[in-house]
Amino acid sequence: MKQFLLLLSVLLCLINISAQQNQTDYFLGNRTYCKKPDNERVNKIYPLGIRAVQQNKYLGAAFKIFAEVIEADNSFCDAYFWAAYTLRLSNSNLDDAVIFYHAADSLAQNRSIEFKQNLATLAMKTGRISFSRNKFKEMAQYFPASPEGYYGIALTSLFIEDYKNGLENIDIAEKKYNTPSKDCQSIKAILLTFNEKYEEALPYFEKVESDFKKDDIFNGCYALSLQQVGMKNSDEKLMKKYKKYYEKVQNKAALPEAIKNAFKES
Repeated sequence: MKQFLLLLSVLLCLINISAQQNQTDYFLGNRTYCKKPDNERVNKIYPLGIRAVQQNKYLGAAFKIFAEVIEADNSFCDAYFWAAYTLRLSNSNLDDAVIFYHAADSLAQNRSIEFKQNLATLAMKTGRISFSRNKFKEMAQYFPASPEGYYGIALTSLFIEDYKNGLENIDIAEKKYNTPSKDCQSIKAILLTFNEKYEEALPYFEKVESDFKKDDIFNGCYALSLQQVGMKNSDEKLMKKYKKYYEKVQNKAALPEAIKNAFKES
């Protein structure tokens, strides 16, 4: 079950990150969080490394560039970040990428939301759930105007199983997003189900059902909310829809225990 939740959570979080980062000032290479070394060689190669990452080309060479910059000045946090980002893009040595991200975040001294978000997400992907939660909490603490820290806390609640806390944080994230976020709405629907707020969950499932129709966790939670509301209101239409969504679940054995048990008891 946790493998399914991890896949769902990381996918949603990575979608969220990539949508926001592509055109931000930092990812365009227009600024740094730490002082760049006053070094002619660094000034020449560092922009080349960033350009390679932006184009998603020559990632091996880009990593060597950032490693050389780190060797020239091991206090330059941005070089650690770009080294980690390069490893993640190439999907190689993800454990090393976490180490580089962590170094960048530590050196930046809570100045960069990008460092914390990428670190928290990759930590979650590599199974470091408690560490990931702590970094999302730091995002909410140091960047309270951003929805991303609260969103991340809600995501990690699917593993830590503090669903009430997750729902409280996804509520905050939802209010802080400038436009409706389908990822946020899907997580809220699932968390409402885990909190047995089935009637409140249904409108959220309906908003995003076409986007997540192949996801087992989404369909299982949607089916349970439909079933519970249908039984409560003796609504045959909802009961038929519940059966339809339950049948969509390909791996029923992998559903969360709370969901499987609720179906057994009905």
